[in-house]
Amino acid sequence: MSMNQRQGRLFSGREDPAFNISALIDVAFLLLIYFLVTTTLNKEETELSLLLPGIASVSSGPVRVDQMRVEILGNGTITVNGEPLDSDPGDHGVPVLTERLVRYAGIARVSQSDPLVVVRCNPLVVGQRFIDVLNACARAEIGNISLNP
Repeated sequence: MSMNQRQGRLFSGREDPAFNISALIDVAFLLLIYFLVTTTLNKEETELSLLLPGIASVSSGPVRVDQMRVEILGNGTITVNGEPLDSDPGDHGVPVLTERLVRYAGIARVSQSDPLVVVRCNPLVVGQRFIDVLNACARAEIGNISLNP
């Protein structure tokens, strides 16, 4: 008789062997409870000053727009922050300067700050050119004008 036939006869009348794991589950839970109870956190670990992500309130002040520096050179050329804009002394409307000042005033008002223009005039310039710059500031509704010698 072969070995397979003998084993077939041995287990033919019995049920399949079962493995009872309830004792293993009990031991696992007991070990878990043991480690939870006996584990202590060090004081340094509990007092970490961490800021966890979440909803935070941000309080910020208004954004300050920098001042605009207008300079009138000796030949009548008007520069804004070092960039030459209007160079024709006969053009009293100064359209490029006016357009730049209107944009600057709009940006300053959106950021809830006052527009500030600092004007520096060369002593050799005709007085009308200085008045042209002041008129451009008035068209842009800029009232804060400072003179820089």
